Amino acid sequence: MARPAHAMLLLAVAVAAASCWSSAAATGTTVAEICKGTPYPELCTSTAGKQASRYGTVDALAVLNMQVDAFEKRTAAARTHVSKEAQAKTSSPAAVTALDLCNSLYQDVLDNLGAARRAIGFKDAVTIRAMMGMAVQDMQGCDEQFKKAGEKNPMERFDQSLTKMSEICRSLSNMI
Repeated sequence: MARPAHAMLLLAVAVAAASCWSSAAATGTTVAEICKGTPYPELCTSTAGKQASRYGTVDALAVLNMQVDAFEKRTAAARTHVSKEAQAKTSSPAAVTALDLCNSLYQDVLDNLGAARRAIGFKDAVTIRAMMGMAVQDMQGCDEQFKKAGEKNPMERFDQSLTKMSEICRSLSNMI
């Protein structure tokens, strides 16, 4: 008598598990759907969406990880660009000084992203938002150096996109 009851129990558990799995798969969330809740959905989708295939589940936490990866790559590209600008013969001494500071600030951004990545592991939204706020301050610091020098900032495009990416990360941290 115990065997049929045991078999029925196993069957019930299997059916319940299968129904949970299929309903989760049927309501699979896309990167674009999650990015709609951010201030820059197109940028979020275009930067994070490229990495979606690396993640088994697409949720706000996964998209936040994708976005931090993209943010890190964009910051590394900014550091490469700032080094080239600093070595350009057309850069004034004041611009070179500002560019050197920007390079240092971009390294600080990378450090903040490392701290944010660790905070993501703990789902610590407060720390994530704080690290993103500090990253924005670093980019604003870069912009400010050029204003003080009375020079056009060759890093402005990078700073603007990185600031937007920071805002996306802050928004995504509110979803976890």
